[in-house]
Parts: sequence; C-alpha cells; structure tokens
Amino acid sequence: MVEPMDEKVRIEDGELNPKLSAESKTSGSEIVSGLDQSLEKKLLWKLDIHVLPMISILYMLAFIDRINIGNAKIQGLTADLKMTGNDYNVALFVFFIPYILFEVPSNLLLKKIKPSTWLSAIMFGWGIITVCQGVTQSYAGLVACRFFLGLFEAGFVPGMPFRKRVLAS
Repeated sequence: MVEPMDEKVRIEDGELNPKLSAESKTSGSEIVSGLDQSLEKKLLWKLDIHVLPMISILYMLAFIDRINIGNAKIQGLTADLKMTGNDYNVALFVFFIPYILFEVPSNLLLKKIKPSTWLSAIMFGWGIITVCQGVTQSYAGLVACRFFLGLFEAGFVPGMPFRKRVLAS
C-alpha cells in the first residue's frame, strides 16, 4: 500500500523524480497508479529472475521422474520385479489416479496452508517416494510408490503458478 505523500512525485523512464513543476496538470491518483505500476513491474521482473529458473528446474525434474519408468523398463525393470502381462501398464496407470483426483483438493489446501509450507511438504514427500521407487524390490512396492508419487505431484504443477502469484501480491 502506498502512503500519502506530502509532495508529488513524477516517474520518468522508470525512475522516481521528486521535482515536479507547479504547472503540472497530473492528478495525484495518476501519479500513484503510475508508481504502483512501475513498482509492480519491477517486482514481477525480480520474481521472474529469481523464482522462474527454480520452477523450470522443478518442472523438468517432475517430467523426467514421470517418464523415467520407461527407461527402467528398458534396463530390465519387468524382469527384476517379475512382472507379467499387464503389470507394467498397471504400474503406469496407477500414477494418474491420485494425480487427477487430488489436483483440486491440493489447490483448496493452498488457500488454507501457506503455499511455501504446502509446496515444500509435497516436494519433500515427492523426493522420498522417488528414492523409495528406486530401491523397491517388488511389484507391489512399485505400484504403491507410483500411487504416492501421483499424490504428491498432483499439487505441484497447479501450485507453482499460485506460489508466484502469492509472492507478487
């Protein structure tokens, strides 16, 4: 919120200039809205520079994590876990059940819990489950890990833009 100013301030080329001529016909509300727009633009640019690279890396990791099971199959996942028939397809499919079902509830939780807390918690859970998926020794363990991976990732993709919007406000 902008505090009332004793003297008028003019914005020129994105910089504040306290000098203002007496014959200026600019109203105080136009000056304040110009100041707000300039500061908002600078804040959003700063957020873009600091937050977007990390978000991009996390999106990339989520994508790699989601498709990496295909690489594991090529390297012998089905033989190691003694999978037969449609077992591999079930392991792929079970990820999307909680992913779809928990996207909306996760967004609702973002309104109750601070986004920084909620997103940190689901990212921590996502990391733990990813490690567990890598060391699982059974088909049931793989399916359970895929289910919980979908559960934790459900709040990540829709939550990151919300986090940026909250930071900006």
